[in-house]
Amino acid sequence: MDTAVAHAARLLAVYPAGEFTVHVIDPAGSGAGPLAPLTGTGVLAALPAQGAAGVTDVLARLTQRVDLVQMALRGGAPDALPPGFDTSQQLLIVNDFPHGFDDRAVNQLRYLADEGPSVGVHLMMVADREESSAYGPLLDPLWRSLLRLTPVPDSHLADPWVGHAWTYEPPLVPAGSQVLHQVLTQVAAARRAWNR
Repeated sequence: MDTAVAHAARLLAVYPAGEFTVHVIDPAGSGAGPLAPLTGTGVLAALPAQGAAGVTDVLARLTQRVDLVQMALRGGAPDALPPGFDTSQQLLIVNDFPHGFDDRAVNQLRYLADEGPSVGVHLMMVADREESSAYGPLLDPLWRSLLRLTPVPDSHLADPWVGHAWTYEPPLVPAGSQVLHQVLTQVAAARRAWNR
């Protein structure tokens, strides 16, 4: 989760104020410590969703968002979205997958992974493929489509697009550093200044 939070913080920092929104699903609440920089500064769209009900709510909202934007684009009327519709890029961080996910939620997650990026909804999962083996081959397409990053320094990752192995160094701040908190505090202040 530390690596996921570091990536999310970088994305929040480089996008203009209000142009990038982060949602978190943390069904068991096990990511509370690493998520503290995001939750403590108020840069998340809402508090991390917990339990099966939280998973269902976030996935339903993001699935509806993907459907609405796709319909508007297919109809050639991207300006026909409802008034006040948030047009920012969206990132969903899922912690501890598949905990808290039933079959319907797994299908919605697959839909978001497949259809979301084309309309600005992106997925970052903190998961262990072994723990989701009970779903059998249902999730194989999902796992194959994801770029897998390791949180372990000097480990290798396989790039599914070019078939190259890379040495990866997680983009973490030094232990005890307040840089992450300071950057996210500035992001939150910029959003308030722009009413976003």
